[in-house]
Amino acid sequence: MAVLVVEPEVLGANEASLNALLENVAGEPVLVVARGNWENLDAPSASTGAQSLPAIVIGVGRGSVLSKICDLWTESDVQAKAWQAGFEQSPGAAWTAAMLLRDQPVSVWGGIVNESTAYSTLLSGEYFKKWRADNPKRTSEIESENLVEVEVRAGIRIITLNRPLRHNAITPGLRDSLYAALAQALLEAEPVVLRGHGPSFCSGGDLDTFGSAPDPAWAHIIRTTRSLAWITHLLAPRLVVALHGACLGAGVEIPLFAHQVIAADNTRIGLPELRFGLIPGAGGTVSISQRAGAHRVLELLLDGTAIDADKAQSWGLVEEVVPESDLENRVIRIAEAKK
Repeated sequence: MAVLVVEPEVLGANEASLNALLENVAGEPVLVVARGNWENLDAPSASTGAQSLPAIVIGVGRGSVLSKICDLWTESDVQAKAWQAGFEQSPGAAWTAAMLLRDQPVSVWGGIVNESTAYSTLLSGEYFKKWRADNPKRTSEIESENLVEVEVRAGIRIITLNRPLRHNAITPGLRDSLYAALAQALLEAEPVVLRGHGPSFCSGGDLDTFGSAPDPAWAHIIRTTRSLAWITHLLAPRLVVALHGACLGAGVEIPLFAHQVIAADNTRIGLPELRFGLIPGAGGTVSISQRAGAHRVLELLLDGTAIDADKAQSWGLVEEVVPESDLENRVIRIAEAKK
């Protein structure tokens, strides 16, 4: 791991000079922090060079040029230091996420597959292995047979996550049940509402199941052949999602493929994967990028803290924010308009 602090003009150098910048840290995840005067920088040249640099590039300063050159940008030294701390927490995963996000594929499917490939690679990484060793799996609980409820009410198909005591954290059983419910909905014609019982829509993957596949290659196969991200994308035009409470990791990555996402005012959205030495693995590098830009994915990852519903709306992650007491009525009304 290496952190290099440079003047912005360095990013305007030719590609050979930029690569020479990393000569002494080859083979390590690198974060470049460019801080100073951006006014005289040749934006096209710097953009070409920085975007091919095998390092995360954070720009600190003012001007529209930063967004054309850097992976992340801010006027605040405090914010830049917070992102640096996120990088230092899990540099390999942070670097992998930045490289994946920098060049988005044309197709949704391509993005989902690329993300899963990178995620599976990190399952073999030292940071994930250390986290898993420090956080041993608890004794497996006996899962309910009714992890996902499905009902058709007045011509609307309502799919409800039903593991409320664990904030609807996704286990293999819940994943398979939800996949089956969404696959069936795809064959029907009704509008669909996706919601969650209990205090949260979904707090992400159940931590006890992380790394439970026989090996990373098999995990990649399972993740892509049972892709909740892909089937949600296919169903997106007639899908309305109701978010509330904790919506973390997969609990936000998957629903954001829907065309209409409504959040209760107590919704909290975050990507905690770096603390496990991982990146989003449920489609978040695609769904969040499509809605808010790739830089927002990296920002959520490096910050490591959840944002509230109002900020999520200002970023374009959700269409509306409503009082929690109005959430169900609002999503039903939207679904009725899709009949």
